[in-house]
Amino acid sequence: MPAPLIIALSGSLLMAACASGQVSPDTAELRNMWRANLVPKSNPASMVRAFERFCVQAPQDRSASEQKLRNAGYVPLPQEVAGVKAYVVDDRRPAVAVSDTMCLVQAESRTGQTTRFQNFVAETYPEAQPVDPAPLGDNIEQAWSVPSDPPQLIATERTESFGWYRYALILFQPGAP
Repeated sequence: MPAPLIIALSGSLLMAACASGQVSPDTAELRNMWRANLVPKSNPASMVRAFERFCVQAPQDRSASEQKLRNAGYVPLPQEVAGVKAYVVDDRRPAVAVSDTMCLVQAESRTGQTTRFQNFVAETYPEAQPVDPAPLGDNIEQAWSVPSDPPQLIATERTESFGWYRYALILFQPGAP
């Protein structure tokens, strides 16, 4: 390879390296994600596993919770809305959103999700009592009150997005610090 070409290529690579230094790792990863993976079509087992891991067994400290998600390959979306931070991963695992009092796992609706989560609630929270979902919002399908300290509310939500439906598993702890 002629020396001027090598110098030109080296200069181009050096310039590209400098330019990419202005983009954070999170931004670079988010920009390269398949848009369908922001809220993917997760299988029922993956949704329940994520709910159990990142919501039920979540650390109470927000920074520890973020570290647990990052260790699992999740990247935070850049904006936090009303105290809620969303995390996504570039595969078929569901999106996760957390706040000081709430944790939500969301994916596109898929067969078997509803039954799988109903079974999870029955097995994990045998003392959970069904509650009327109507006062909780138009899109809340099911809800359970879990007697605990602090009290917890578990719910499912189904929303429409451009003709497709999304399903969310929600853990709400109103008395959490």
